[in-house]
Amino acid sequence: MCFEYLPNGSLDQYISGISSGLDWGARYAIIKGICEGLKCLHEGSKNSKIHMNLKLSNILLDENMTAKIDDFDIVRFLGKGKRSSIDYGFPCSSDRHMPPEFIQRQVISKAFDIYSLGIIVIGLVTGTILGLLEMPSAMLIEKAHEEWMQRLQKTVHVTSVEGYFQQVKKCLKIGLQCVERDRHRRPTITNIINALNETETLINCGLLVVHPQELRFLPFRTNKKAMISCTLELNNRGDDRVAFMLVANRPKMYLTKKPLCGIVPPRCAYSLTLTMMPNKIMELSSQKKIMGPPSSSSDCSDFFTLYSVVLGQYDLQDVQKDSVLVQYDNFFKKAKDKATGDEVQEVKLKVLCHHQEYLVPPQKKQKKQAGHGTSSEIIATPDAQQVSFIDVHPTEPWFMTTNHMGSLRLWNYYESMDRMQVEALNYFQLAAYEPVHVATFIAREKWIVAGDRNGDIHVYNYDQNQHVKSFDAHNSCITTLVVHPTDPFLLSSSEDDDHLIKLWSWNKDWKCTRTFQGHTDRVTEVAFNPMETDSFASISWDGTVKIWSICSDDPRNIITLKLDGSVERLLCIDYFTRYNQQHLIVGCKDMTVQIWKLGMKECVDKLEGHADHISAVKLHPDLPVLITGSIDGTIRIWNSTTYKLENIIGFNLGAVYALGCIKGSQRIVAGCHQGIAMMKLSLP
Repeated sequence: MCFEYLPNGSLDQYISGISSGLDWGARYAIIKGICEGLKCLHEGSKNSKIHMNLKLSNILLDENMTAKIDDFDIVRFLGKGKRSSIDYGFPCSSDRHMPPEFIQRQVISKAFDIYSLGIIVIGLVTGTILGLLEMPSAMLIEKAHEEWMQRLQKTVHVTSVEGYFQQVKKCLKIGLQCVERDRHRRPTITNIINALNETETLINCGLLVVHPQELRFLPFRTNKKAMISCTLELNNRGDDRVAFMLVANRPKMYLTKKPLCGIVPPRCAYSLTLTMMPNKIMELSSQKKIMGPPSSSSDCSDFFTLYSVVLGQYDLQDVQKDSVLVQYDNFFKKAKDKATGDEVQEVKLKVLCHHQEYLVPPQKKQKKQAGHGTSSEIIATPDAQQVSFIDVHPTEPWFMTTNHMGSLRLWNYYESMDRMQVEALNYFQLAAYEPVHVATFIAREKWIVAGDRNGDIHVYNYDQNQHVKSFDAHNSCITTLVVHPTDPFLLSSSEDDDHLIKLWSWNKDWKCTRTFQGHTDRVTEVAFNPMETDSFASISWDGTVKIWSICSDDPRNIITLKLDGSVERLLCIDYFTRYNQQHLIVGCKDMTVQIWKLGMKECVDKLEGHADHISAVKLHPDLPVLITGSIDGTIRIWNSTTYKLENIIGFNLGAVYALGCIKGSQRIVAGCHQGIAMMKLSLP
């Protein structure tokens, strides 16, 4: 039997008092997730399924704290409108989670699970399930309301407190309705979800929904020198563009010392990765500012302040790249000084850290805190900077990078008790005679193939640590290397003035079997067609996309695609399928991403929003998204069907040069000017 690995364990580890532990946003998301899972059981098919064992230990949490219902050993199927009153002769659930009608008469219905859900909801809201049913409802409600109001006043923006407080009250009311002794008075799962949805419209979160409200930096157990990151998600649920500026009260603690700023488009998320230097946590420890596990006390000396304001139609549209921070700072100052107009809103986000010695006691695993949305790992060592190319191994947990300094590095990634970790594989040393610009895996041969700046190609067996072959391929720096999906072919191009693409066959001792000539400027990227592998596309600084067949170098067989009147350089390309028709996604120097429909042989759409030229484009192999990276330092996630912008990601590592997608995972790898970032995408 195979099960999904859920690294954050079961929910019973996270039930703690209101004044500590999970913030309200995390608790509410877990409640909503459990309800949606239960709706799939109760109403997701013709025959209802009764879980009968819904309890804290059977709610598992993934690394984003998304709730998953587990343990279906005693699920019962009921036809529509039916119930069962048979004594099955085995224990199900625990007494605390079982409804009275089952304990007394062994009655089973959907209301069984609703009762169990109520116990879980009340536990999440109050922080305990011990003795809660013996406590009078009025006392329980009063105590929970008082404690939550105190915590919310410390952790959320003043305009958000009342909305979140109303959501707390509603969830507690739902929980109490679920544990009614009369099962007929309990709400259905659909009614519960509808009620929860209504609470979301009551929350005045200000201009942006901010998660998490507490920024937790947890060092790696196995590598205390690793960068320590936390991801902050800003969600704009409105219809206006919202500008933000995030300012640290102690900027020297972080890799990016300047305030972070940007614009969140309507109905879009913006994910910011904040990276603390590992020596700074040790510095805090030595100053005795961190004496144990993260504290939620209000006297925390480290925090970020998030400023946000609604933008007008033309505000901050033509910001100069070299003076972004100055222009944003001036804009926010003017917005604050206005007698009328939109108010600049402020949210204070506390920074919490773990002392190393408190990470994991030998006897007991610490409860982990995690947020929703995205999570990322950052590498900012010298050999991870100025990345020019990334290739991901299709079967091994490796990816490979080259950088602008000409070095090549293999990296290993793996799941630890904390999260995904990335480490350099120092024992793979490429036998290249010159620094390389581009390299790729040929997994079926266990080879690395690299092209250097003198035009030579080097082949290396990574399994046996052996140099296989080197040969003269071009007259100048090799810029692209692409492996055929099934046949023993490799395509290459370079900075040569002839702008040739060459096809090499390793079954013929790396003989060049065909050349492709037609571009009038540098070829910047080549991609094989995944559906017709004898075909490939190339793009060039000459502003054209050309479709070739590896079976023919006859110029009459070349299909040339060019946007009317366009002389812009085309920089990167990938194939994707939309409505069963093949398309190309093309990154341009004019800051746009063009969508080319192959059947129509023309550009049919443009994705706009980046503030500098596009450096990398990818179709994610497992998610319905297009990923674009830019020199502006951001990655954008677009729906591959609707082209809606779903998320903007800022790793704050400078320009994004290269992207890689890890197949079978939601993770992407980004090579940036100041380091490498690995992130697991979390879509709406």
